[in-house]
Formats: sequence, structure tokens, C-alpha cells
Amino acid sequence: MDDDLRQLLFQPDGAHELVLARRPPSSNPLTCVVSDVVWQDVVKLLRWSAATTSSLSVDAGRWWRLAAGCADLLRRLPGLCDELGEPWGPTAALDDPDLPGATRVALATGRLAALLRTTDPVPLRRLAGEVDALGAAAISALAQGSSWTVPGTA
Repeated sequence: MDDDLRQLLFQPDGAHELVLARRPPSSNPLTCVVSDVVWQDVVKLLRWSAATTSSLSVDAGRWWRLAAGCADLLRRLPGLCDELGEPWGPTAALDDPDLPGATRVALATGRLAALLRTTDPVPLRRLAGEVDALGAAAISALAQGSSWTVPGTA
């Protein structure tokens, strides 16, 4: 994620402009509301993934909140697709599961940020695939940062 986007995410006016810029042209009020709700959540997810800390315990909480935020948005997306008349079924984002979780978070964050900045329409099902990949990467980062092991395997 570039520094310009990072600054916009953490400035209320800048973040609001990013959300409003995602509204489809010539849209009705329902479409505007759904777009605003979805993209505001994407901004929140990008904030969590862009935050930096120097504490493992704080990072664990950040990964947990990022994964929970992704799950919350994913839970609501099928209904929002229905409201818009869009087909549902997330498209799979491709990530190498052997990469470290933090690396996968960075890659998914970059893709999600690109969707936020694009001027092209983004179907919610495509967005769902990227949100799902980000949530999975956050869980992976959380698990890899843990000292807990499965009993009987160590």
C-alpha cells in the first residue's frame, strides 16, 4: 500500500472521499447506501491491516480484529448482493498457503487497496474473494505468531 493511500485511510475526510468515489455513476439511493456500507467496511479493514505495532500481543489483537472484520463483512455480503440483484458466490483469490501469514496479509491488502482505488466497477462477489483471502491471511498470521502447539505434536 502506498503512503498516499495510507494517509487517506486515516484521515476522516480522505477516507470518506474514497468511499464516495466508489459509488456507481447514475445510481439510485439503494445502490449508494449499499456501496457506502461495503466500502466503508473495506476502509476499516485496510486500516487494521495497515496499522503497525512493535508488540506481539498488540499484533495478535490486530490480526484477530482484522479477521473478525472480514468475517462480519462476508456474513453480510450475500444479503447485500441480493439487494442489488447481483449473483452471489465469492471468487477465489489466489494466495500461496505456504507463504507467511503476514506476507499473505500484505498481498491481500494490496489487492483490496487496488480495488478501492480503481475506477472500474467491482462486483461484490469479487470483493468477497479478496476479503475472504485477507481474513484467512490474518488468521494465518495470528496462528503463526502464537506459541501454542497442538498437544501431542511437539
